[in-house]
Amino acid sequence: MRISPSYRYIYAFGVVASLVAACALQANAAVDRSHLYPAALVTAPPAFDPSLTDPAWSSAVTANGFEDITTRRPAPLDTTAYILYDQTNIYVGFKVSQNGVPIHQEQSTNDVGFGQDDAVGVCIDTSGAGTQVYCFETTPRGVRYQQASESARYAPAWRATAKVDGSSWTAMMVIPMKDLRAPGGKNRTWLFNFIRICAATGEHYSWAYDGLMQDSQPPNWPIFTDARWWPSLTGLDIAATAGRPQPRAEIYGLESAGRDRNQFGQGQQTARNEGIDITYPFTSTIAAVGTLNPDFSNVEVDQQTIVPQEFRRNLFEYRPFFAQGAQYFTPDQLVPAGGFDSAPDSVFYSPSIGTFDRGEKVEGTFGAQAFGLLEVRGVEPDGSSIDDTVFGFDHILPNRTFLLWTNGVLAHHSIGDDSTIDTGIAGRNLSSGLVWGYNQAVEDRRLMFDPTSQFSYLRNEFLDVHKPNYEVFQGYQDIGSGYGPMDGFTTIDDSHGPVYMFNFAGTTPGLKSWTGFFTGDRFETHDGTVHQADFFGSQDIVTDKLVHVNVGVNVSELDDPFFTGGVTLPFNITSLSLGYRDGTPTPFDTFYGAGNFANFYLQQFQIASTHPIGNKFSFQWAYDGTHERSDAIGVDGQLLRSVGIGDSLGPDTEVTLAYRAISGRGGFASPGDNLAAAFHTKFKNGSELFVNFGTPAAPATLDRLIIKYLLRIGGGAGT
Repeated sequence: MRISPSYRYIYAFGVVASLVAACALQANAAVDRSHLYPAALVTAPPAFDPSLTDPAWSSAVTANGFEDITTRRPAPLDTTAYILYDQTNIYVGFKVSQNGVPIHQEQSTNDVGFGQDDAVGVCIDTSGAGTQVYCFETTPRGVRYQQASESARYAPAWRATAKVDGSSWTAMMVIPMKDLRAPGGKNRTWLFNFIRICAATGEHYSWAYDGLMQDSQPPNWPIFTDARWWPSLTGLDIAATAGRPQPRAEIYGLESAGRDRNQFGQGQQTARNEGIDITYPFTSTIAAVGTLNPDFSNVEVDQQTIVPQEFRRNLFEYRPFFAQGAQYFTPDQLVPAGGFDSAPDSVFYSPSIGTFDRGEKVEGTFGAQAFGLLEVRGVEPDGSSIDDTVFGFDHILPNRTFLLWTNGVLAHHSIGDDSTIDTGIAGRNLSSGLVWGYNQAVEDRRLMFDPTSQFSYLRNEFLDVHKPNYEVFQGYQDIGSGYGPMDGFTTIDDSHGPVYMFNFAGTTPGLKSWTGFFTGDRFETHDGTVHQADFFGSQDIVTDKLVHVNVGVNVSELDDPFFTGGVTLPFNITSLSLGYRDGTPTPFDTFYGAGNFANFYLQQFQIASTHPIGNKFSFQWAYDGTHERSDAIGVDGQLLRSVGIGDSLGPDTEVTLAYRAISGRGGFASPGDNLAAAFHTKFKNGSELFVNFGTPAAPATLDRLIIKYLLRIGGGAGT
């Protein structure tokens, strides 16, 4: 296997273009890690008024001079932010100018449609070390959104109000201290930042700025690891228990009806009619979490695809017990470890755990350390049992110049036992931009039909130069034969070889952004056979007129003796993506790709868009297709068509209707039509009601109606 001449020309073109773009980059910082701001304590809370006329705001820490993360230039629209605190709450205010740019405020339900409207937000790291990060955002209508680094289900009670006045708007937030895992004491230091989304231009602003900060689309922005560049809020005087979340319990009752009433996700075949989740904080930052009869009935998400894939698919984890605190158990994903695949190898991959009956864990942070210890037990529908223990620990300096971690899984299944432990170390030089890392995993497997210990391993090491306008990465990956933790994710075993990557980010007149990404690898088996070789290159351009163009070339070859009898198969695709108004409320995107995929020639296309309709409805649709051609099967294909509409019935109530149709068998999914509907409302006490028909996760419509009531007692969700 060798690199073709065209492969080399593509690579050379990418390098030249990247160097030109790198030279064009100019960016000026707003504030950075070196800035310190004494916290402003108030004896009486300011009035809950978006006009910000209360005299208390005159003593607040004040921020302005934002940077546009999207264009890497000073923000063109003025933003001023304020922050105060007392022993009960954090108070945040914003004054936003939007001259000449329309104000978008179509969304009216909390936690729905984040990023489609204008928004302002505050981000706080209560640990001062980047391990306990929270972000709170609100729109010109006062619609609320929030995120937390330790929980994908973070949704506590807090308040926001906003007011539009011509071409400007103002907002105020009140964030209870108990919603934050904030250690008490005198002279505490937090990291903090203010952000803004301008929906009409698809741009994101940040008060804190460093050239290494990256832009992305919500919900993947703001980025928690950017906390390393935030300024400090110093001198905080916090009562010992002010930042300790309340203990909470979530008790559910569920009934299902219909022909498919017993069909649920994760292989579960029996409806669970009641269950409970409990969280008890030991300290402000450490909590015990338990679940009994966990319910997976109404939290499934549509992960259907008709696109064939070269490797095993990496699925999104939606189950509450695993989604909360997930990063405490996967510290091996803290730094890039190399590899061509988008799904990283991981010792612990929770979707591999099916039905379980109970689980308990302890998780949290102390200082620069984060840890988790978890156990789950259960019996699968086929009668097989699981009893698995998972642990994770990491130590991270506040500026992420040094990282140390270890994690592992002790899996005990009916078919045998598997123990895997991973340990790693990494560092960064802030002056030179040099980043380095090394990790080593060791697996010991003993199967019921063969009790002899079977040892294998995984090793990654890399050196990386990361600058504001470019990055150069070289790594080495070594995965032993037979490596594959039972509760883990492994793309391909028995492979070793180098990985290379280069990317750039540049600016030029008329463009919002110009980026390029190039990566390649070459892995051999341990007996010397070439196992996998890949190259991927792309150029991405976004113009000031919100036209988005991406051109990509993927050249991949895989030799898998288990499936192909030693035949080397190509997995190649050349692609073109065209988008318009990405990052705004009305994006329109198209994709076309074609190339040899194993034993056939594959063509793919996709068209998708989202549209708000007034301030009550949202509409989204997609049309995907695959077209396969080979001597063996002739011509075949598959189409996926989907539409969805959501109706806002209030700030905490919505109803959604989704329809998806998959036709043809020349693709990756089972054909069928799927109609699903859902109603959800949250009550003032935090309890919730769900009424669902079917599920978007099934290949075809399920004749299943679910009514579930979730009684929440104590603290807010995810705290």
